[in-house]
Amino acid sequence: MAIPTITSITPSSGSTRGQNVVRIEGTGYRLPDPPPATGPVLADQQKTVSVQFEGIESEWAYSAHDGLILARVPEWEGPYDVLPAQLDVRVANLDNSGVEIPGENVTAADAYGIDRPSLVVESYLQRTVREVIRLFRRHVLQNTHHTTQRDYSLTPAQQETLRAEGPLVQLAGPRLVLNRFHSIEREEDESDPLGGVDGRMRRKPPVTVNIEFNVVAWANNPMHLHGLVQALLLLQRDVKLVKVPRDPSNPGAGTKDYEFRMDWGAYPDITSDPSTDDLMYASTTFFVRGVHLDEDVGTIVERGWIITQNNGDPVLQVQVP
Repeated sequence: MAIPTITSITPSSGSTRGQNVVRIEGTGYRLPDPPPATGPVLADQQKTVSVQFEGIESEWAYSAHDGLILARVPEWEGPYDVLPAQLDVRVANLDNSGVEIPGENVTAADAYGIDRPSLVVESYLQRTVREVIRLFRRHVLQNTHHTTQRDYSLTPAQQETLRAEGPLVQLAGPRLVLNRFHSIEREEDESDPLGGVDGRMRRKPPVTVNIEFNVVAWANNPMHLHGLVQALLLLQRDVKLVKVPRDPSNPGAGTKDYEFRMDWGAYPDITSDPSTDDLMYASTTFFVRGVHLDEDVGTIVERGWIITQNNGDPVLQVQVP
């Protein structure tokens, strides 16, 4: 009888939606039978362990070796008023028919934490927008704003709006447009934790979008306005990337680089006729291409390479279509 143990769970917490893959390390995890030396190999991998999070079964849990289980965290279906919560994690060995082997189980109390995403934590989208603002301030005009302070006319019927300071670059947006082109980047591949052939486990493609901005240059001086238009055109010609920190608290984590460009045919539309408030403007559209919205570790899908064991060595079986 092999009584399993749990020594660590990585990562040790996640969101209520689940779906991220955790590494459960310990001892005594039952391994699948080795594949046949000859003949066809079944596409479905034998499931030899069961993993539960507070009684909710993980739909995808497999033993990579006798000291490591990879399991996908299920969605939290419990009451919301208990969040944040710590969940018990239970591991049990299964026989060839998928039934728990008596006595071969272990429970780690309060081993995995869950909570709803915090709305005050800076999101990756927010970091990207901030870097775009910095880009315009660095190369076009210091007076660039995502939101602007407006002074309204004393005559409400005219609905006139004035800016307190000019010249000004205003970024209106962002709009998010789904773009899955960049979701096939190779960095999504997950290396084999056993040090074998890379790519036998793959993460679900992330959600990627284009972040689009309407860019409006305001001025009450024609020379300033045309100078802003020139600066915008040079920006889109010379600057190709927006560099977004992967982790602002850890400069060593590097940056994620996204393509920065202006739409074809989006040459700035210049309105040089002064309005009642003596403001002239030019507008165009810029976008940041292929921005990742999901920042979780990612989930390993079954439609990748299947891992089995042969006397302790990882064996590559088959690629599921």
